[in-house]
Amino acid sequence: MEMISNSQYKELFLAHLSHQVLGNNEDIQLYRLEYYLKDILMPVIPYRTTFNFIMFVTKGSIKQYLENKEYVVNANEIIFIKQGTITATVEMSDDVEGFFLAYENHILSELELPKYKSSIFLMSPYLSLDAVTFQTVHQLLVLMEQEIFLNSLEINEIIVAMLHVVLLKLLNIDYKEIPSTTTRPMELSLQFKDLLFKHHIEEKKVTFYADKLFVTENYLNKCVKDITQKKPKQWINETDINYSKALLHSSKRISEIAFELNFQTASHFTQLFKKVAGITPKEYREQIWNSQSTKNPVF
Repeated sequence: MEMISNSQYKELFLAHLSHQVLGNNEDIQLYRLEYYLKDILMPVIPYRTTFNFIMFVTKGSIKQYLENKEYVVNANEIIFIKQGTITATVEMSDDVEGFFLAYENHILSELELPKYKSSIFLMSPYLSLDAVTFQTVHQLLVLMEQEIFLNSLEINEIIVAMLHVVLLKLLNIDYKEIPSTTTRPMELSLQFKDLLFKHHIEEKKVTFYADKLFVTENYLNKCVKDITQKKPKQWINETDINYSKALLHSSKRISEIAFELNFQTASHFTQLFKKVAGITPKEYREQIWNSQSTKNPVF
Protein backbone atom coordinates (compact mmCIF):
# COMPACT_ATOMS: atom_id res chain seq x y z
CA MET A 1 0.00 0.00 0.00
CA GLU A 2 1.75 3.12 -1.24
CA MET A 3 1.08 6.49 0.31
CA ILE A 4 -1.40 8.58 -1.69
CA SER A 5 -1.12 12.27 -2.45
CA ASN A 6 -3.83 14.86 -1.87
CA SER A 7 -4.82 14.69 -5.54
CA GLN A 8 -5.01 10.89 -5.46
CA TYR A 9 -7.10 11.03 -2.29
CA LYS A 10 -9.66 13.23 -4.02
CA GLU A 11 -9.69 11.06 -7.16
CA LEU A 12 -10.17 7.84 -5.19
CA PHE A 13 -12.82 8.90 -2.69
CA LEU A 14 -14.26 12.28 -3.70
CA ALA A 15 -15.13 12.09 -7.39
CA HIS A 16 -18.16 14.35 -6.82
CA LEU A 17 -15.98 17.44 -6.30
CA SER A 18 -15.81 20.26 -8.83
CA HIS A 19 -13.00 20.33 -11.42
CA GLN A 20 -11.53 23.35 -9.65
CA VAL A 21 -11.25 21.52 -6.33
CA LEU A 22 -10.07 18.26 -7.93
CA GLY A 23 -7.36 20.21 -9.73
CA ASN A 24 -6.24 22.15 -6.66
CA ASN A 25 -2.65 21.11 -5.91
CA GLU A 26 -1.77 23.84 -3.41
CA ASP A 27 0.21 22.89 -0.29
CA ILE A 28 -2.55 24.15 2.01
CA GLN A 29 -6.20 23.33 1.29
CA LEU A 30 -9.27 24.10 3.38
CA TYR A 31 -12.83 22.95 2.71
CA ARG A 32 -16.14 22.61 4.50
CA LEU A 33 -16.75 19.03 5.65
CA GLU A 34 -20.40 19.14 4.59
CA TYR A 35 -19.28 19.84 1.01
CA TYR A 36 -15.94 18.09 0.77
CA LEU A 37 -16.89 14.71 2.28
CA LYS A 38 -20.59 14.85 1.37
CA ASP A 39 -20.52 11.91 -1.06
CA ILE A 40 -17.35 10.13 0.10
CA LEU A 41 -17.33 6.44 -0.81
CA MET A 42 -17.74 4.39 2.36
CA PRO A 43 -16.59 2.21 3.88
CA VAL A 44 -13.25 3.63 2.80
CA ILE A 45 -10.43 1.11 2.38
CA PRO A 46 -7.57 2.07 4.77
CA TYR A 47 -4.89 4.26 3.22
CA ARG A 48 -1.80 6.33 4.02
CA THR A 49 -1.27 9.90 2.83
CA THR A 50 1.76 11.98 1.90
CA PHE A 51 0.05 14.99 3.51
CA ASN A 52 -1.34 15.85 6.95
CA PHE A 53 -4.99 16.68 7.50
CA ILE A 54 -7.24 17.84 10.32
CA MET A 55 -10.99 17.30 10.55
CA PHE A 56 -12.59 19.95 12.76
CA VAL A 57 -16.21 19.03 13.54
CA THR A 58 -18.70 21.77 14.45
CA LYS A 59 -21.87 19.68 14.11
CA GLY A 60 -22.73 16.00 13.79
CA SER A 61 -20.03 13.33 14.01
CA ILE A 62 -17.40 11.37 12.08
CA LYS A 63 -16.01 7.94 12.93
CA GLN A 64 -12.39 7.68 11.82
CA TYR A 65 -10.08 4.67 11.96
CA LEU A 66 -6.51 5.65 12.82
CA GLU A 67 -3.57 3.36 13.55
CA ASN A 68 -5.49 0.41 14.99
CA LYS A 69 -8.13 2.47 16.85
CA GLU A 70 -11.52 4.01 16.06
CA TYR A 71 -12.31 7.59 17.09
CA VAL A 72 -15.77 9.15 17.16
CA VAL A 73 -15.29 12.87 16.55
CA ASN A 74 -18.24 14.98 17.68
CA ALA A 75 -18.95 18.72 17.67
CA ASN A 76 -16.13 20.86 19.16
CA GLU A 77 -13.63 18.05 18.55
CA ILE A 78 -10.86 17.40 16.03
CA ILE A 79 -8.88 14.48 14.71
CA PHE A 80 -5.36 15.02 13.41
CA ILE A 81 -4.19 12.59 10.71
CA LYS A 82 -0.43 12.74 10.38
CA GLN A 83 1.51 11.98 7.21
CA GLY A 84 2.17 8.26 6.73
CA THR A 85 -0.29 6.93 9.32
CA ILE A 86 -2.89 4.33 8.31
CA THR A 87 -6.41 5.73 8.41
CA ALA A 88 -9.93 5.48 6.95
CA THR A 89 -13.27 7.23 7.30
CA VAL A 90 -15.71 4.67 8.70
CA GLU A 91 -18.95 6.58 9.27
CA MET A 92 -20.28 10.12 9.00
CA SER A 93 -23.58 11.53 10.22
CA ASP A 94 -25.90 13.14 7.67
CA ASP A 95 -25.80 16.48 9.50
CA VAL A 96 -22.00 16.72 9.82
CA GLU A 97 -20.47 20.18 9.47
CA GLY A 98 -16.98 21.56 10.00
CA PHE A 99 -13.65 21.98 8.24
CA PHE A 100 -11.17 19.74 6.43
CA LEU A 101 -7.68 21.29 6.58
CA ALA A 102 -4.88 19.61 4.61
CA TYR A 103 -1.25 20.69 4.41
CA GLU A 104 2.12 19.37 3.27
CA ASN A 105 5.00 19.06 5.75
CA HIS A 106 7.35 21.26 3.78
CA ILE A 107 5.02 24.26 3.99
CA LEU A 108 6.39 24.89 7.46
CA SER A 109 9.60 26.89 7.64
CA GLU A 110 12.87 25.16 8.43
CA LEU A 111 13.22 27.39 11.48
CA GLU A 112 9.98 26.19 13.06
CA LEU A 113 9.88 22.64 11.74
CA PRO A 114 12.07 20.79 14.31
CA LYS A 115 10.15 22.03 17.36
CA TYR A 116 6.83 21.70 15.59
CA LYS A 117 7.43 18.13 14.38
CA SER A 118 8.54 16.97 17.82
CA SER A 119 5.42 18.44 19.39
CA ILE A 120 3.15 16.80 16.81
CA PHE A 121 4.90 13.48 17.40
CA LEU A 122 3.83 13.61 21.06
CA MET A 123 0.40 15.15 20.53
CA SER A 124 -2.77 13.10 20.78
CA PRO A 125 -4.51 12.71 17.39
CA TYR A 126 -7.88 13.35 19.03
CA LEU A 127 -8.65 16.61 20.85
CA SER A 128 -11.79 17.95 22.53
CA LEU A 129 -11.81 21.77 22.56
CA ASP A 130 -13.13 23.99 25.32
CA ALA A 131 -15.59 26.74 24.34
CA VAL A 132 -12.98 29.51 24.08
CA THR A 133 -10.51 27.46 22.03
CA PHE A 134 -13.33 26.21 19.82
CA GLN A 135 -14.44 29.76 19.00
CA THR A 136 -10.85 30.90 18.39
CA VAL A 137 -10.00 28.03 16.04
CA HIS A 138 -13.35 28.34 14.28
CA GLN A 139 -12.78 32.06 13.65
CA LEU A 140 -9.24 31.39 12.40
CA LEU A 141 -10.50 28.77 9.94
CA VAL A 142 -13.23 31.08 8.66
CA LEU A 143 -10.63 33.82 8.09
CA MET A 144 -8.31 31.34 6.37
CA GLU A 145 -11.19 30.16 4.18
CA GLN A 146 -11.94 33.75 3.15
CA GLU A 147 -8.28 34.47 2.37
CA ILE A 148 -7.96 31.30 0.27
CA PHE A 149 -11.14 32.17 -1.63
CA LEU A 150 -10.04 35.77 -2.26
CA ASN A 151 -6.70 34.47 -3.49
CA SER A 152 -8.35 32.00 -5.92
CA LEU A 153 -7.18 28.96 -3.88
CA GLU A 154 -3.51 29.97 -4.22
CA ILE A 155 -1.39 30.07 -1.07
CA ASN A 156 0.28 33.23 0.23
CA GLU A 157 2.21 34.22 3.36
CA ILE A 158 -0.99 35.21 5.18
CA ILE A 159 -2.48 31.74 4.72
CA VAL A 160 0.77 30.07 5.86
CA ALA A 161 0.81 32.30 8.95
CA MET A 162 -2.79 31.37 9.72
CA LEU A 163 -1.93 27.67 9.46
CA HIS A 164 0.90 28.18 11.96
CA VAL A 165 -1.47 29.90 14.39
CA VAL A 166 -4.09 27.14 14.10
CA LEU A 167 -1.48 24.43 14.72
CA LEU A 168 0.06 26.27 17.68
CA LYS A 169 -3.38 26.82 19.18
CA LEU A 170 -4.13 23.10 18.94
CA LEU A 171 -0.73 22.18 20.35
CA ASN A 172 -1.35 24.44 23.34
CA ILE A 173 -4.33 22.29 24.34
CA ASP A 174 -1.86 19.59 25.42
CA TYR A 175 0.70 22.06 26.76
CA LYS A 176 1.00 20.25 30.11
CA GLU A 177 1.96 16.99 28.43
CA ILE A 178 4.12 18.40 25.63
CA PRO A 179 7.55 19.76 26.66
CA SER A 180 8.30 23.32 25.59
CA THR A 181 11.78 22.38 24.37
CA THR A 182 12.96 19.58 22.10
CA THR A 183 15.30 17.06 23.71
CA ARG A 184 17.72 14.72 21.99
CA PRO A 185 15.58 11.63 22.80
CA MET A 186 12.48 13.39 21.40
CA GLU A 187 14.21 14.32 18.17
CA LEU A 188 15.75 10.86 17.83
CA SER A 189 12.36 9.20 18.38
CA LEU A 190 10.83 11.40 15.72
CA GLN A 191 13.61 10.60 13.25
CA PHE A 192 13.20 6.89 14.00
CA LYS A 193 9.48 7.01 13.24
CA ASP A 194 10.09 8.92 10.00
CA LEU A 195 12.59 6.25 8.93
CA LEU A 196 10.22 3.49 10.01
CA PHE A 197 7.42 4.64 7.69
CA LYS A 198 9.90 4.61 4.79
CA HIS A 199 11.76 1.35 5.47
CA HIS A 200 9.65 -0.97 7.66
CA ILE A 201 8.90 -3.37 4.79
CA GLU A 202 12.49 -4.11 3.87
CA GLU A 203 14.18 -3.40 7.23
CA LYS A 204 12.89 -5.07 10.39
CA LYS A 205 16.00 -4.97 12.59
CA VAL A 206 16.58 -2.19 15.11
CA THR A 207 20.26 -2.11 14.18
CA PHE A 208 19.39 -0.71 10.73
CA TYR A 209 17.63 2.30 12.23
CA ALA A 210 20.33 2.82 14.86
CA ASP A 211 23.01 2.84 12.15
CA LYS A 212 20.99 5.30 10.05
CA LEU A 213 20.75 7.62 13.06
CA PHE A 214 24.42 7.16 14.03
CA VAL A 215 23.64 5.85 17.53
CA THR A 216 23.94 2.50 19.28
CA GLU A 217 21.03 0.08 19.34
CA ASN A 218 20.87 0.31 23.16
CA TYR A 219 20.70 4.11 23.08
CA LEU A 220 17.94 4.09 20.46
CA ASN A 221 16.00 1.52 22.49
CA LYS A 222 16.25 3.69 25.60
CA CYS A 223 15.29 6.96 23.87
CA VAL A 224 12.29 5.59 21.98
CA LYS A 225 11.03 3.65 25.03
CA ASP A 226 11.35 6.72 27.30
CA ILE A 227 9.48 8.99 24.87
CA THR A 228 6.83 6.65 23.42
CA GLN A 229 6.57 3.90 26.07
CA LYS A 230 7.31 1.38 23.29
CA LYS A 231 10.60 -0.13 22.19
CA PRO A 232 11.66 0.26 18.53
CA LYS A 233 11.02 -3.43 17.81
CA GLN A 234 7.44 -3.08 19.03
CA TRP A 235 7.00 -0.07 16.72
CA ILE A 236 8.37 -2.11 13.80
CA ASN A 237 6.06 -5.07 14.49
CA GLU A 238 2.95 -2.93 15.00
CA THR A 239 3.65 -0.89 11.87
CA ASP A 240 3.96 -4.08 9.81
CA ILE A 241 0.73 -5.52 11.21
CA ASN A 242 -1.24 -2.28 10.82
CA TYR A 243 -0.04 -2.14 7.23
CA SER A 244 -1.04 -5.76 6.67
CA LYS A 245 -4.55 -5.07 7.99
CA ALA A 246 -5.07 -2.63 5.15
CA LEU A 247 -3.83 -5.24 2.66
CA LEU A 248 -6.22 -7.83 4.12
CA HIS A 249 -9.10 -5.72 2.80
CA SER A 250 -7.91 -6.67 -0.70
CA SER A 251 -8.30 -10.00 -2.49
CA LYS A 252 -4.61 -10.89 -2.07
CA ARG A 253 -3.80 -14.25 -0.53
CA ILE A 254 -2.30 -14.18 2.97
CA SER A 255 0.90 -15.74 1.62
CA GLU A 256 1.13 -12.92 -0.95
CA ILE A 257 0.73 -10.31 1.79
CA ALA A 258 3.43 -12.01 3.86
CA PHE A 259 5.76 -11.95 0.84
CA GLU A 260 4.92 -8.29 0.09
CA LEU A 261 5.79 -7.36 3.67
CA ASN A 262 9.09 -9.22 3.36
CA PHE A 263 8.41 -11.94 5.93
CA GLN A 264 10.48 -15.09 5.47
CA THR A 265 7.43 -17.36 5.67
CA ALA A 266 3.65 -16.99 5.83
CA SER A 267 3.67 -18.83 9.17
CA HIS A 268 6.06 -16.25 10.65
CA PHE A 269 3.72 -13.48 9.50
CA THR A 270 0.71 -15.29 10.97
CA GLN A 271 2.47 -15.77 14.32
CA LEU A 272 3.40 -12.09 14.56
CA PHE A 273 -0.07 -10.99 13.47
CA LYS A 274 -1.69 -13.07 16.23
CA LYS A 275 0.82 -11.79 18.78
CA VAL A 276 0.02 -8.15 17.93
CA ALA A 277 -3.68 -8.35 16.97
CA GLY A 278 -4.83 -11.27 19.12
CA ILE A 279 -6.26 -13.17 16.13
CA THR A 280 -4.86 -14.70 12.93
CA PRO A 281 -4.89 -12.93 9.55
CA LYS A 282 -7.52 -15.42 8.36
CA GLU A 283 -9.77 -14.66 11.33
CA TYR A 284 -9.28 -10.94 10.80
CA ARG A 285 -10.26 -11.23 7.13
CA GLU A 286 -13.35 -13.24 8.09
CA GLN A 287 -14.32 -10.36 10.40
CA ILE A 288 -13.96 -7.98 7.46
CA TRP A 289 -16.26 -10.09 5.29
CA ASN A 290 -18.83 -10.42 8.07
CA SER A 291 -18.71 -6.69 8.81
CA GLN A 292 -19.20 -5.82 5.15
CA SER A 293 -22.40 -7.81 5.09
CA THR A 294 -23.63 -5.84 8.13
CA LYS A 295 -22.10 -2.53 6.96
CA ASN A 296 -20.08 -2.22 10.14
CA PRO A 297 -16.40 -1.96 9.09
CA VAL A 298 -13.81 -3.80 11.14
CA PHE A 299 -10.20 -2.82 11.38
